[in-house]
This record gives sequence, C-alpha cells and structure tokens, in this order.
Amino acid sequence: MNKYLEFLRNIKSVAFATTDGKNPHVRIADVMLVEDDKLYFLVPRGKPFYKQLKKNPRLALVGMDKTYKSVRVTGNVEFVERFWLDKIYEANPMMNDLYAGEKRDILEAYCMKSGVGEFFDLSVTPPIRERFTFGDEKVEAVGYHINDNCVGCGECAEACPEKCIIEGESYSINGTRCLECGRCVEFCNYNAIDASKAFDKVE
Repeated sequence: MNKYLEFLRNIKSVAFATTDGKNPHVRIADVMLVEDDKLYFLVPRGKPFYKQLKKNPRLALVGMDKTYKSVRVTGNVEFVERFWLDKIYEANPMMNDLYAGEKRDILEAYCMKSGVGEFFDLSVTPPIRERFTFGDEKVEAVGYHINDNCVGCGECAEACPEKCIIEGESYSINGTRCLECGRCVEFCNYNAIDASKAFDKVE
C-alpha cells in the first residue's frame, strides 16, 4: 500500500482543485477509499464539481495533518462502475446518514488510478521533501539544478534560506531539503541554476 495515499485517506477531508476551462475551483471533499494504490471518491451529479470533472478529468488534491506534514497528488480521473458505491459505503458508514437508501443513486464514484505526488514535512528544520508516483506515472526531475556554468563562487549557498546547497568545485542542491523558492537563481551571476522543464507539471 502506498503510504502517502493512506496518509490522505487518514486525513480524509482534503482540498480538491479542478478547472472549468476558464477559472480554477477548489473545495474540501473526502478521500473515500484507497485500494490497490488507487484513490476513490464520490460526487453528486448535480454539482459543478461533477461537470468540471466530466469536462476536464484531471484533479489535484492536497491535505495536511496536525503535525504539518502534507501530501499532494495530481492525476487523471475516470468514473467507475456502480458497484464501487457499495464498497465506498462499506468503508464510510456515515454516507448512510447523508444519502440513505435509494438516495445514493445521485452519486457517482470516480477514481485516480495513477498520478504524481509530493510529501512535504514542515515539522522538521530544514523541511523534508519526497516525490512519488503511483500507477503508471513516472517521477520527473523537478526543482532547481546547478549546471556547468557554476564557478564555485558560493553566492547561491549564501542566498539559500535552508542552507541546502552543497559546497564543491561545482556546487549542488539537495533537492530533499530545497524549498524551491528560487532565491539562489536571483543571486547567481553566471546563469548556473536551472529550473527543471518538469517543474510546472508538479506545481
């Protein structure tokens, strides 16, 4: 079982972000079930949320626990067979109070079978970042990287709020500690720090 998907399930109520093609939308909804490293959710057909997912079936969600650990994932979603309603109701008995009996017929189950994610731990200093995937997604290199233009002047290391730039003949960045704020880029006079082309895909 993917521990980060379970983390989201244990938080349960997390922020879900979609787009209608023009404007972003965010709301709090529940992670209803994790099975075989897939995330399952419910949505009533009458909600704008449902219409947004049907038009653009891509979802981003994020949750943070009381210790300031957070997980966020992004992936495509698809609506699944009706029998998943029964499995979700078994795992979430309180649904019988909200949509009892035949009233559940307004609900649709949908699933994120694969995605990219990030675990971020703000409970420690410096913070810890770890990226992960599930399903058939691949982790792409993101964040900032020092290239061959580096002359070893150390300006980037001085500028870094978390001191995660490692000294050497050519400096390097510890991506698990990097806040990805970009301050090192602004202080480098040699164009020696690049943002990955995959950066926007995760952000």
